[in-house]
Amino acid sequence: MKTKTDLQELPTAIQKHLMAIAGDQKKQDDKEFIQTLVDVWKQKEDLFRKQIEAVKLEFVDSISHKDTRGMMILSYSGSILCVGPVFLTNTNINFGRWIEYSSIKIRTEVPDIITGKGASLAAPLSTGQPVKMENSKVQTTSPAYLIAVCPENLDEEEQDKRIRESAIFITAGFMKYNQSLQIESGSIPDQFTMKSMTRFLAKKHGLTGQEARLIIDDFMTLIETGMIMGESVPFGKLGKFSIKTREAQKPRVVRHPGTGEEMTVKAKPARGIPKISFSSYLKERAEGVV
Repeated sequence: MKTKTDLQELPTAIQKHLMAIAGDQKKQDDKEFIQTLVDVWKQKEDLFRKQIEAVKLEFVDSISHKDTRGMMILSYSGSILCVGPVFLTNTNINFGRWIEYSSIKIRTEVPDIITGKGASLAAPLSTGQPVKMENSKVQTTSPAYLIAVCPENLDEEEQDKRIRESAIFITAGFMKYNQSLQIESGSIPDQFTMKSMTRFLAKKHGLTGQEARLIIDDFMTLIETGMIMGESVPFGKLGKFSIKTREAQKPRVVRHPGTGEEMTVKAKPARGIPKISFSSYLKERAEGVV
């Protein structure tokens, strides 16, 4: 195990952030684990800097909230805030900016992404200070570590493209680096089997294994009953379960795809088909898993 880490090379705010993660894992004295956290952070910073340079954005220490250019911010917590440029109409009406805030926690496999339109910056931006937004789901971020802004005289559409494409690349890269961390978490079961998940829920909520299993079984039965009764049953933020009717199919003659010979397909009566409709929330989170 290493006796010394490169932690002291990082800014104080980042040191505190990484040590808080180590503390959560009860590894604040594990020098090897802390060094891994440091290495991952350095990889993320390097990726962010190189991508900003690749699309020719400019790093600044501060910028006015009235500046209409698009920008990207890396926070001390490792989150990414993308702020689109201001698009002016022919009558110079400002309809606000789009924003995308990706909270890429080291403890999770996929990012929490919040998007919005019609937002605006509420105050000037400076490194070391939180970013404040108006008309946005994200009102305040953690302090900004790096601020990159589009160059002047670059049209809004090109600014928009550079920021959006960079956000996709950087987010995917950050998640890949997170996967190199072997973090034990009490927030998930050890395996995703019914037995393991039941045991986890029982322990978390102070139940016996049998009590937890009965609750789960009853919940599943409710979903099944609703589907059989023709209802579209919500499954929290994951989506909905339902049964759709597939119309009756008449008998028909087709050619066998292998031999080319004619064959008769039997008639099928109308029947119900179970269906899962995944939510936009789950689809967005799934995009970060490769």
